[in-house]
Amino acid sequence: MKLLLLSLALVYGIQTHHTCSEEQQPDLTGTWYTVSLASNDTAKIEEGGPLRIFVHKLILENGNLRAIFFKRENGKCTQFSVSANPVEEDGQMKVEYSGSNDVYLQSFKEDEYAIFMLYNHNNNKVTLWGELFGRTPNLSEDIKKKFEETCIKLGLKREHILDVSETDQCQELEQ
Repeated sequence: MKLLLLSLALVYGIQTHHTCSEEQQPDLTGTWYTVSLASNDTAKIEEGGPLRIFVHKLILENGNLRAIFFKRENGKCTQFSVSANPVEEDGQMKVEYSGSNDVYLQSFKEDEYAIFMLYNHNNNKVTLWGELFGRTPNLSEDIKKKFEETCIKLGLKREHILDVSETDQCQELEQ
């Protein structure tokens, strides 16, 4: 049953992203803030979890998406970057971080928000997780609701979603 749900979620993700990609290539370049995180394994997005990361910048270069993130390790903020590379399937990107991740841009408005859903493959386990990024640290309740609805359609529950907009996102490292 879990495999069926995951398969349906993956198909939905591909179809949703296909809608976005038929429009103009989104201009994701610039400063972003992590507003919400979601995961079917909430320990991974809670304090100290490997997927509790905070976006700083996205840079679109030659069809590849590079992201600069912050995370806390041993009480200190560290900066790291990853690159997402497109694959053959429409809309899917791959990124290596805490395992291998299939990345889908679900919804966006270039000057306001971006919703990403990811399938993290690590140690023979698949974790579904989502990220809501905003051009500002605080987004409207309508956008947060849109993120929640996207997560629920893909099989997550409300209790799997964390609003991290008021969390220390290591801004002291931003330049």
